[in-house]
Amino acid sequence: MYRTIVSLLGILMSTASFAAHHEEPEPMVAEVYDCSLNDGVSAGDVVALGSGDFAGFVGKHNLNMTTFLWEAVAVGPPHNEPDVRWVNYFPTWGDYFAADAAWREHGKKIDVKINKLMTCGRPTMSGFHQAGEDAPDAPVKPLYIRVCKLKPDNTIANALAYRKAVNSTQNEQIGSTVGSYMFTPGFGNSGFDYGAMVTGTPDDMAKLMDHSRDGSTSELLTAAGYTEPGSCTVDLHRSHMMVSQ
Repeated sequence: MYRTIVSLLGILMSTASFAAHHEEPEPMVAEVYDCSLNDGVSAGDVVALGSGDFAGFVGKHNLNMTTFLWEAVAVGPPHNEPDVRWVNYFPTWGDYFAADAAWREHGKKIDVKINKLMTCGRPTMSGFHQAGEDAPDAPVKPLYIRVCKLKPDNTIANALAYRKAVNSTQNEQIGSTVGSYMFTPGFGNSGFDYGAMVTGTPDDMAKLMDHSRDGSTSELLTAAGYTEPGSCTVDLHRSHMMVSQ
């Protein structure tokens, strides 16, 4: 319970003091909708609308946000029911509420189009932390998420440090750059302490996942004295960029 309270405070209140001491960027706000595709609809149909009408709406109203569609590839329980996840990122809560107001006032026509393609539940809100390098731009990228519960005597700070070490090791191995991020639970989330996300171009992710498959990444991390601070399950998605502001 204590770890959960600390995580929520880090997301839902100001993190300026943490950033000042550690020179870390403040977490963004992530809004995630779990959605089921309607009969005869593909993920590509949703991406076409998201990168077309929806992206036009975002530009017209000068909204400060980025949007992706995550298409489920290999996802285990209890997160395996959605076909896709519509994910909006906002730099601040002010940006989120500005987008929410614009959508409620002007978004009805696009909302009708979205509802013809898929059925979505209420969103969950998370903190979105950079945990290493930024992901390179690409229209479609493999993306995996380690959904984790902290082991005893570990904190979110331990997890963030570990994920940065993993990202540095992975990028050195592949001789390129994949991005590393962490989600921490906020409104509507429960059951996990953090989610560690890794994404990059298909070629780079293939190299990275082969190094994971053969155990070489784990060997390097163990030799450097790093241990996983959480007990995790791993899910694979295909990430489609729809809006980039």
